[in-house]
Amino acid sequence: MTSPHADRTAAGPPPLAARRRRIDFLGFASRMAAACTGAATAGLLGFLAWKLVQGSWRGAASGPLSGGGGWDAIASAAAGTFWLLATTGALAAPVGIGTALYLQEYARPKARAASLLQAALTNLCGVPSVVFGVAALALLVHGLSMDRSILVGGLALAAAALPPVVSASAAAIGAVPDDLRTAAYGLGATRWQVVRRQVLPAAAPGIATGACAALARATGEAAPLVVVGAASFATFAPAGPAAPLVSLPTQVFSWAARPQAEFATHAAGAALALLAIVLGINLAGLLLRRRLGKALP
Repeated sequence: MTSPHADRTAAGPPPLAARRRRIDFLGFASRMAAACTGAATAGLLGFLAWKLVQGSWRGAASGPLSGGGGWDAIASAAAGTFWLLATTGALAAPVGIGTALYLQEYARPKARAASLLQAALTNLCGVPSVVFGVAALALLVHGLSMDRSILVGGLALAAAALPPVVSASAAAIGAVPDDLRTAAYGLGATRWQVVRRQVLPAAAPGIATGACAALARATGEAAPLVVVGAASFATFAPAGPAAPLVSLPTQVFSWAARPQAEFATHAAGAALALLAIVLGINLAGLLLRRRLGKALP
């Protein structure tokens, strides 16, 4: 007498045609998802470009932005965005990478302070960026009487970008195999030598990609800069971190809120410039990751 278990064993795996149907269904769904993502991206870029060209053909320069003031404002806001990017990167990248290095390599596994710090950074990753703008406004502008400058905006964006930088760097450092550390210690290397010559070079591609992604996200933030008090219209080119705060996201926000078609046209142009900068940061991260990966032994 045979058992039902024996019957199922004798039946074997499902037919090859049935397995192919399941695989084909998943493949079709994944292709459709990729096509939707590509179509949405192309549609967004195409709509912004069409809006810009349409406004140009209508003679938008003869409206309230006559004399090329709108395009001058886009160039000035782009310069302010680059200064904000430099300030944010100079503040967030070293502190974030150093914090991740401490948590992964130097902190004791069960240390209370390290556990609290890691939990706080994990929770800060989900905090809306406008909260960092409110903190910068209360502490720096009202508390320390600092001007509403690019430096204050950079500090607010650096605070928002710091938790993602720490998270990405810690993941990259933690992914380095322990055998690499053990082999280096076995050859007589000190902890500093192991970290500097083995751990950091191996984790550098992941650290670079995570830092660039965090900076690209911070570059497109408008809420903290609006709260701090960014200029809504400027035709001056910022000369440094002490210059008045102006950026592409806040310029897009200011222009998009106005009813005139001319402002919508220039908002589309500023949005395209902002997308180009963000795309450039992401491409730089990918190229840096590839270059650092090739440099590994």
